Amino acid sequence: MVVASAAYISGQRIFDSYYNKIHDYTSKSGVVFTEILTPEYVPERLTDRETLWNEVEHVERNNKAQLAYSFDIALQNELTLEENIRLAKEFCQEQFVARGMIVDLAVHEGKSDNEEEPDNPHFHVLVPIRPFTEEGIWGNKQRREYILDEDGNRVKDAKGKEIFNAVSTTGWNDPELLKEWRRAWTEKVNGKFRECHMAARIDHRSYKEQGIDLIPTIHEGYEVRAMEKKGIKTVIGELNRAIQQFNQMFISLKESIQWMKTAYEEMKAELDRRQNPTLLESLQDYYDKKTQGRLPLPNFYEEMKRRGKNLSNLQEFAKSINYLQTHKIETMENLQERIDELNGVVSVSKKEISEKRKQLKELENLEKMAEVIKTNQPLIDEYNHFFFQKKREKYYQQHKKEINYYRKCERELKQHLDKNGKVPTARWKREKEELQSVIEELKADNQPYQEELAFVKKVQSCADIARRDREMAEADTSGRSEEKREKQVKFPAFHAAQTEDIFEENSKAEQQSVNETERKPEKKTSIRKQLAEKKKECEERDAKQQTVRKKRNYDMSL
Repeated sequence: MVVASAAYISGQRIFDSYYNKIHDYTSKSGVVFTEILTPEYVPERLTDRETLWNEVEHVERNNKAQLAYSFDIALQNELTLEENIRLAKEFCQEQFVARGMIVDLAVHEGKSDNEEEPDNPHFHVLVPIRPFTEEGIWGNKQRREYILDEDGNRVKDAKGKEIFNAVSTTGWNDPELLKEWRRAWTEKVNGKFRECHMAARIDHRSYKEQGIDLIPTIHEGYEVRAMEKKGIKTVIGELNRAIQQFNQMFISLKESIQWMKTAYEEMKAELDRRQNPTLLESLQDYYDKKTQGRLPLPNFYEEMKRRGKNLSNLQEFAKSINYLQTHKIETMENLQERIDELNGVVSVSKKEISEKRKQLKELENLEKMAEVIKTNQPLIDEYNHFFFQKKREKYYQQHKKEINYYRKCERELKQHLDKNGKVPTARWKREKEELQSVIEELKADNQPYQEELAFVKKVQSCADIARRDREMAEADTSGRSEEKREKQVKFPAFHAAQTEDIFEENSKAEQQSVNETERKPEKKTSIRKQLAEKKKECEERDAKQQTVRKKRNYDMSL
C-alpha cells in the first residue's frame, strides 16, 4: 500500500482510491519538510501527492506488483535543521531526479524521548519503480530477454512456455547504483563538514569494508521502535542492546591496547630524545650549565656579579629561542642552512664593496698622479729649457727620480684625459664621492646580515658545546666510581669538576711537603745546596702537575 506509506512519511490525510480507504496520519509529529521533486517534463498534476500515488497504484495490473523504492537516510546532529534539509534536497535532485525519477521527499526531526539518547534526524525517499516517460505516459518497469538455443530459437519449458529473464528498463535496482548513492551522500555530508570546519566525518562503508571488527545492529523498523518507546521489550531490541554492549566492550579493549601502544611509543621517543637532543634542548643544557655550573663565590660583590651574568645568560637564551622559532629552525641542519644562506649574502655584499673600493683606489691614484704632474711641472719645464746635452744630462741625473715618475704619471694620465685633452679632476672628485656614498650604503645594508651571521654562529657554537659535553658526560659516567658520580652531580659543569680535582691534588702535595718540613729539624746548609733542593722540589711539583694535566686531557678526550 504505497499510498499509506506516502501518507505516513508526509504526516498527511490521503484517500486511496484503489482500496477505497483514507489514510490519516495528521496526528503524527516530527515531520518538518515535505516536497514532490520531479523532472522538468513531468506534468504539474503529479506534484500532488494523492494524485501521484493513486496513479502509481492504478497503472499496475498485478495486485502483487512492487510499486516503489523506499530509502531511509540519516541526517547529522552536528548540522542545523535548515542545513540538513538543504543537503537532502540537493542530494535527491542530483542522484534521483537527474536520472528521471519522481521523488517524494519527507524530512523528520527524530526527537528522542530520552534525554540521554541522541536525536535521530532523517529523511524518507519514496520513488515510483515505473518510470514516467518524456512522452507523458508511464513507461515499462522491465523488458523480457528470451533465452535462445544454439540456433537462435527461443527455449521453451516443459509446459511449452518461452523462457525469459526480466531485465529492468531503468537500472534503478542495480546494487552497484545503491553503493554509488551511499558514496555520494557520504561525500556531500563530509564536504559540508569541511566547509563548516568540523572534525566530524561519516563513512558509507560497512564495518567489514572499513576493517572494523564490530557487529552491526539489526534494522528495527518503525513498528519495533514504536513498541520500544512504549516500554515493550522486543527480540530485535534486546538483540541490538546486547550487540551495542558487546561493541562497547570491544571498543574499550581496543582503546586500552592503543593506549599501551601509544605509551610505549612515547617512552621510546623520550629515550631517543634524551640520546639525540633537539637544537632547543641543547641550547637549554648549555645555558643551564653556564648559569648553575659555577663554583660557589665567596663575597657579596662576586655574588651580585654572578647574578648579573645569569640575567645576561637568560636574555641570550630567550633571544636565541625567539630567533629559532621566528625562522622555523628546529634542527642543526636547518641552522647550518641558515648560516650558509647568510654567508652567501654577506660574501656577495663584501665582494661588491671590494670592487667599489678598488675603483675608489684607482681614482685616488689618478688624482695623486695629477697632483704629481702639477707639482713637478716647473721642474720639467726647467729640464726642457736646457739646450745643451751635457747640462740636460746633468740636470737629469740630479732629478732622475722626479723626472721618471713624472713621465710614468704622464703616460698613465693620457689614457684618462677628457675630450678636450685635459685632466678631469672635477669628474674624478664627483665619482669618488659617489663611490664613498655607495660603499657606506652597502656597509650599512650588510651590517645587519653580519650581525645576524655572528649571532647564528654563536648559537651553533653553544649547541655544539652542549652536545659535546653531553657525550663526554655520558661516556665518562659509564666508567666512573660512585664517588666521582656524586661529584659530577654536585658540580654539573665538566670543566669545574676537573678544576676541583686539580686543586685537591695540589693541596695534598703542598700539605705533604709542609708536614715533612715540620717533622725534620732545621739544619744549616749552604746556599748552593738550598737552591738545589728548591730546584728539585719545583721539578717534582711540575711533574705532579703534568701528571694531573695528562689525566685531565685523557678524560676530556673520552
